[in-house]
Amino acid sequence: MSLKIIFIGTVQIGLTVLEAVYSSGYLVDSIFTLPTEKKDQTSGFVDFAPIANKNSARLIRTNNINDEDHIKYIEMCLPDLIIVCGWQRLVSKKILDIPKFGTIGFHSSLLPRYRGRAPINWAIIMGEKETGITMFYLTPEADSGDIIAQKSFPILLNDDCDTLYGKSAQAGADLIKMYLIQIEQRTAPRLHNPSLSYPAYPKRTPVDGLIDFNRSSLDVYNFVRALTRPYPGAYYYNENGEKVIVWKIEIVFDENSINNNDIVFSTLDFNVRVIDFE
Repeated sequence: MSLKIIFIGTVQIGLTVLEAVYSSGYLVDSIFTLPTEKKDQTSGFVDFAPIANKNSARLIRTNNINDEDHIKYIEMCLPDLIIVCGWQRLVSKKILDIPKFGTIGFHSSLLPRYRGRAPINWAIIMGEKETGITMFYLTPEADSGDIIAQKSFPILLNDDCDTLYGKSAQAGADLIKMYLIQIEQRTAPRLHNPSLSYPAYPKRTPVDGLIDFNRSSLDVYNFVRALTRPYPGAYYYNENGEKVIVWKIEIVFDENSINNNDIVFSTLDFNVRVIDFE
């Protein structure tokens, strides 16, 4: 395959999509990713050094892809295509305009729904039964470019943010395998994306994880599974004022199953039992 590709990513979904690019027979000239010292501040961080070394790609670590030195480097590379996946920062118009086949990206929702930050987490919190991933052309405005393709998948009751990101990563890999050749041949779809007419969901921070046990048991269950590992976790404060991070709970329909050592909370309808915490 003849495309000259630059890849930008830093988390697992990006690595999965990059592996699909290589397995499709394409080479990547350079990979931009975050410095390793950002690992503890980036949920789902993975090191791209092994895949870069294996495939003789230049690895460039940066906190700011839009730095002028990086723009000059990308211009010098003359890439045909830039792929952005698992990079939670906007890419400047100067970079987006460089490759002749455009810059494509991925968003872990069925745009225009859940435009903005933390789409997987929000979909679970809102009780959705289905979500998906969108592959689209990037523009300077977040999640607003023409859509190439989408792939949906169910949100099962035993799913959490980690399993859904796995589904999203695999769906993204499937899309890149299917449409990369069409992008190269300039036959890929370009469907209008009305995202800018829809609300953008905000970034979630650790302080947003306080559990409200006055909500329904299903709401609390969804909240906990939306924020579990690799995210900072949902939490509450015990009777001593200590913060307790809750990684997993279950809804208790049979009160006779509750043991003396169980941590149980009453919600609007049923009790919930804490299974995994710290």
